[in-house]
Amino acid sequence: MLLKGTRFVALLLAALTLGLGFCHLMQLPSRMGWDQYLWVGSTVQGGLYALFGPVGAVIFVATVIALGLNAYFVREHGRPGFRLALAAALLVATALVLWWVLVYPVNVELAKWVDGPVPADWTSYRARWEWGHATISLVELIGFAALILSVLADTPAELGERSQSGSTRKRAG
Repeated sequence: MLLKGTRFVALLLAALTLGLGFCHLMQLPSRMGWDQYLWVGSTVQGGLYALFGPVGAVIFVATVIALGLNAYFVREHGRPGFRLALAAALLVATALVLWWVLVYPVNVELAKWVDGPVPADWTSYRARWEWGHATISLVELIGFAALILSVLADTPAELGERSQSGSTRKRAG
C-alpha cells in the first residue's frame, strides 16, 4: 500500500510540475516575438507568473522528494522499474538544478525591473528566461515519461489480456 500511495503522489506531483513547465514551452514561440512592453508588462509587472514562485516551487520540490521516495520504495519492494523510477527522480532533480542555474539569475534581474528601468539588452534576458524554461520542460517531460514507464514495467502483461478476454466472454455469454 505504501508503494501504491507513493506512486500516486509521485505521478500527481510530476504531472503538476510538468504542466507548469509545459505551459512555458507552448508559449515560447509567441513570447519570443513580443516587444518589450508586452513581454516585460506581462512577465515582470503584470503578475502573470506570480503564483509560479510560491506555489510552483513547493510543488517542484515536493515532486523531487516524492520521486526519490518512489524510487526507494520500488527498489525496497523488489519491483521492476527501479532504474526508470530512479531516472525519473534524477531527471526532475536535474530540472530543478537547471532552474536555479538558468532561470533564477534572470528572475533576480527581472525583479529590478518592476519599478526600475528596463535595460537596453532586455532581449538577452528574455531569451535566457524563455529558453531556460523550455529546456527545463523538456527534461521534466523525459522524467515524466520515465516515471510512467517505471509504473508500466510493474504492470503484468497478461493483466490486459485477461481483462480483454474476460469482457469478451461476458458479452458472448
